[in-house]
Amino acid sequence: MQPDPNETCWTVLRAAADGDTSARSAFARSYGTPIKAYLRHRWAGNVLLDDVDDAAQESFVEAFKPGGVIERADQEQGDFRALLYGVVRNVARRFEERQSKASQRKGGESIHLDDLPHDALALSKAFDRAWARSLMREALKQHEEAAQGDPVADRRFRVMSMRHDDGMPIREIASALGESDHAVIHNDYRQSRRAFTAHLRQVVARHTGAKGADVDVECERLFELLGT
Repeated sequence: MQPDPNETCWTVLRAAADGDTSARSAFARSYGTPIKAYLRHRWAGNVLLDDVDDAAQESFVEAFKPGGVIERADQEQGDFRALLYGVVRNVARRFEERQSKASQRKGGESIHLDDLPHDALALSKAFDRAWARSLMREALKQHEEAAQGDPVADRRFRVMSMRHDDGMPIREIASALGESDHAVIHNDYRQSRRAFTAHLRQVVARHTGAKGADVDVECERLFELLGT
């Protein structure tokens, strides 16, 4: 099923904020992975690691909150990824403060917030890499669905999958597919990569609010993050 071309992170968020159950589920599916990756990295080895799911849920509530930071953002120019990152970072801080106060009330040692691994660069990278993987998977699924029913497109998708997922060189792919002309497989690979990039551009535009050349810049950043 191909996505609605008019749907963006902002339309989903607006519908979710209005109480649309399907929009809230879509939001959780799309953004739950990077949110939880950030929290797990931040709380690795800490008692708060058990609160990752609750903190992720609170991040969703914060995002949907009327008058919240995302609703106030400029929907024409705002960086949705950065806004979402800011939301989950603030929620994490609240959980840490609550845990510290609860521990003190029980007579235990308080959590020393400054001792938590708050390396801003490492935390941001954990979020960004999970974000990148999530968008890549969505683009790949969209690419695969678009190829179904078209023998040529389906073959090209298989070539790309064999090259990337299985690590097969072109000559082995050609042999597996019974193709004697390696140039044909090279062309299939190039065409499939091109089609995938087109789907990735759509996904990036939908999830970041980026437009024009900014979409290409963001796509390149995703490839760099994942080392592909």
